[in-house]
Amino acid sequence: VRRKMQIIEETLEMFRVPSKVVEVNKGPTVTQFGLDPGYIERRASGGEVQRQRVRVGRIVSLADDLALALAASPIRIEAPVPGRSVVGLEVPNEEISLVSLRGVMESSTFERIDSRLALALGEDVSGSSVAVDLSLMPHLLIAGATGSGKSVCMNAVICCLLVNNTPGDLQMLMVDPKMV
Repeated sequence: VRRKMQIIEETLEMFRVPSKVVEVNKGPTVTQFGLDPGYIERRASGGEVQRQRVRVGRIVSLADDLALALAASPIRIEAPVPGRSVVGLEVPNEEISLVSLRGVMESSTFERIDSRLALALGEDVSGSSVAVDLSLMPHLLIAGATGSGKSVCMNAVICCLLVNNTPGDLQMLMVDPKMV
């Protein structure tokens, strides 16, 4: 992680985009590096020096160069990260770690939900468990590319419902409209 931080900062500096990695969140499949854009000094017409913050667009435009320098593809830039004043750079991990359903169901996030419709969904980018109360959601859409884990997610949802309910409490009607 430290080596990747150094590569990111050096690559951006090489393109005259000063920035500093201020936070790192290592998740199961990607590591998110939080970049704090630096300042560029420019001389104004009167000779005085003005400091101007690096534009987020300049960092975004260097995505391919960063991917080449990190030897990781594809990388994703989230600019800015919602709720924080950093630019997120998501780099795929060399080794993907497994997220177990049991681990998420034993987490404090899942256990805090006082509902028989609690669902363990997995882990977020920072490796924190994600669990929700289905009764508080108006809808639940599970979508993704082939092989991305939609069936695994559905199995996790079914398991969570079966663990938290008795056969007298829960009735399920499952429809598979796909004719395969």
